[in-house]
Amino acid sequence: MTSHRRAIFLDRDGVITANVYYERWKEWEAPMSPGDVELLPNAAEALLRFQRKGYLLFIVSNQGAYAKGKIALESLVATAKHVEALLAGAGVEITESYYSYSHPQGVVSDFSGISLERKPSPYFPRLAAASHGVDLSNSWMVGDRDTDILCGRAAGCRTLRIFSPHAEAASVTPDLEAQTLFDAVEMLVNFVS
Repeated sequence: MTSHRRAIFLDRDGVITANVYYERWKEWEAPMSPGDVELLPNAAEALLRFQRKGYLLFIVSNQGAYAKGKIALESLVATAKHVEALLAGAGVEITESYYSYSHPQGVVSDFSGISLERKPSPYFPRLAAASHGVDLSNSWMVGDRDTDILCGRAAGCRTLRIFSPHAEAASVTPDLEAQTLFDAVEMLVNFVS
């Protein structure tokens, strides 16, 4: 049976939530505790618009801070739940969230080294396709890093990069680019390949 369900696979940090500067490590990172979470301006409204257009919404996020020994895993899980609660409070329905807590250079055993789940692997979009009947060829991966674009491309999705001042310089070309998630809405729904 062929599915026709469309989805938007979303990286979280730099796309939906703001990155946080942690003085301790002198680095911009994903928020590591619920109190550090801030939704980017108009991000929830953008997700609502995608929802109204009939897209299923999935979060696909690499969260390597625990693997790198920076924070407790429980704090990252609580942060993820808080993000979803904020979005739900705005009326956004996330079909499912997928998090990889590993890191290739991690220091915590069982969370270090190569991971099937970690982007740029297409594991989570493919899992969503199998679990929720998503047509990947009619879906989008939206993120701010090359790993997001490579993940979407490997999964067979179209790709859109959101500008983030804290992401590394891009070396992979997506199908589309936008300044913010809100700016991306009309571009995606009106895209003609």
